[in-house]
Amino acid sequence: MVLDIATIGGTIAITLTRRFDADSAPAIEQELKEITRHHPESVIFDFSRTEYIASAGMRVLLSTTRTLMKAGGKVALSSLAPQVRQVFEIAGFTKIFSIYSSREEALLQLQKKE
Repeated sequence: MVLDIATIGGTIAITLTRRFDADSAPAIEQELKEITRHHPESVIFDFSRTEYIASAGMRVLLSTTRTLMKAGGKVALSSLAPQVRQVFEIAGFTKIFSIYSSREEALLQLQKKE
């Protein structure tokens, strides 16, 4: 298991790896596919440990988010390090994702939307 996964009041919180790149993306994608099979209502991707994200990681994140949202789920991102947030800004992903400064803030916002 590559990811740390916790359930907090019905929301699945997924803490991503230190590096989310071409080397780690296939294993992460497999774990995320297993999670999406269960159609969770809300998911937080916690980037508190992530120091680097590459295009392969961005692709997996976008694909997983689309799958979750098509099934009616909600997605939030939290705790992006400045260098990771910069990649999201350059890619235009800050307009696509709801991004929060902490896991707690993301959880509060997802619960408000229920």
